[in-house]
Formats: sequence, C-alpha cells, structure tokens
Amino acid sequence: MPDPLLPLLPGPQDADRPWLICYGIDERVELTGHVLSMWLAKTAGFVTSESAPGDGVHVALPPHWRTVAWACGTWLAGRSVLLGSSEEIRTAGLVPELSVAFTPESLCEEAEAQVLVPSASLALRWPGELPALVLDGAADLMHYPDHFTPVSAAGDLTCLSDLTAEMAVPADPGAPAGTVPSGDGPTILTRAQLVARVEAAGASTGADKASASRAVLVRSPDTAQMLQEVLVAWRTGRTAVVLTPEAGDDVAAAAVRQEGITEWVGGPQSH
Repeated sequence: MPDPLLPLLPGPQDADRPWLICYGIDERVELTGHVLSMWLAKTAGFVTSESAPGDGVHVALPPHWRTVAWACGTWLAGRSVLLGSSEEIRTAGLVPELSVAFTPESLCEEAEAQVLVPSASLALRWPGELPALVLDGAADLMHYPDHFTPVSAAGDLTCLSDLTAEMAVPADPGAPAGTVPSGDGPTILTRAQLVARVEAAGASTGADKASASRAVLVRSPDTAQMLQEVLVAWRTGRTAVVLTPEAGDDVAAAAVRQEGITEWVGGPQSH
C-alpha cells in the first residue's frame, strides 16, 4: 500500500508558488515548494545519517518554518515526530534518536544525538558556541544534498506522538483511521490517521469555492495543531502562512493584509 503521507509533502517539481510563509517579529520568510523540498531533503538526509530509528525524532520547537521543515523532513525519512518536554519523554520511557531544539534547556539528554537550531529565520548557523557533542541544525544541515529518495512507509506506522497530554488518547485499534476518541492523554497517530484528519479538515474548509483564499493563516501556539493546519493548507492547494508565537496581533493583521488572507484559524483578534 502506498505511503499516504508522502503525497502531501512538497517535492522538487513544486517550483512556482509559495507553499510556506513564516511571519515573526520583523521577519517574513517565503519558501516555494521547490525550495521547501530542498530543506526537507537536507533534513531527511541529516536524520538518516546522524541516527538509527528509535522512538522518534524529538522536535522541541514552537510554530516556525524550521519546525515544519524538521517535522516534514523526518516524515520524508520514514521516521516519527515526537513532541513533548524532555521530562514527559523521560516519564514515558522513550529514547529519541534525535532531539532538536532552539535552546539547550529543551534538548532531551537521553537522545542518541542532539541538535540546536537557530530561531532567527535567516540564520545560517547556531549563534555562539555549541555545547559539547551538540550538532548545528543549520550549518551542519547544509552539507546534505538537496534531493532525497523518500522512504515509503506503511500507513499504519506511527508518525506523530504528542506527549503534551492535552489531546486525545490513541484511537481504538478497531476504529477507522482518523478516529479521535475522547479522553486526556498523549496523541499517537499513524501516517494514515494523520492524513485522514487532514483530509477531513480540508473537506470542511470550502477550499473548492471560487471565493476561497489562496493562503491560510496558521496561528496556533501548539506545534501539533500547527503542523496539521499546514498540511491542510497544502492538501487544499493553498499557502500556509505560519505565525511564530511571539508575533502579536499587529503582525497577524499585517500578514492577513499582505497575503490577501480571508480564512484563518486563530485570527488576528485571538490570543
């Protein structure tokens, strides 16, 4: 059975239109599908070269274009994304193959390898001196090729584990893909379940209407929700405009105005 997640990700052939735009304070970064696919390829190459499959790639990053690149690059490599604090991961008894973060304090010590990523959108390397044995998630990434042969994974392979205990527990094994049961606890989604969620959300957006916005504002403080909303935008052929957590209402309003956005989740008057 073909991997259901790979078709949602940008590839080298997606050259013309922007797929991802990220707004921060005094920052705007635009990535076409082609450019984004190169970042995903480099990330996938990094992940496969620096680690063996384990309990997941710990992505301790807030909503940001780099977060999208690391998560989607992990999926391109056939691996799973692990969200949560180092304490939550330790409590769950998990050992990530990689831990990726903006700050040393957010790294998981138990991970096979640790990676620090600069939060500045255009930075080409980690600012300052790296801790011992920690890799540079910008400079070291640039050594990897712009192309990566995707690892086609089975639909029942786990692709996202969110240990923040704010979402639902895993679906019952006999439930249809994408079923979201009630209850507190971590979210564990297979590739098929994540795609089912994305397709269901996309079907309810009205993106097929002539009046549909070409871009969608993604403003969520939750990384898992942000990733899903980005995939929904891509699934419906639209640009995902991501706001970083520090971006205020003035930045949101500017993004809406500049990108011609008429639809968004968590719009400029929220938060």
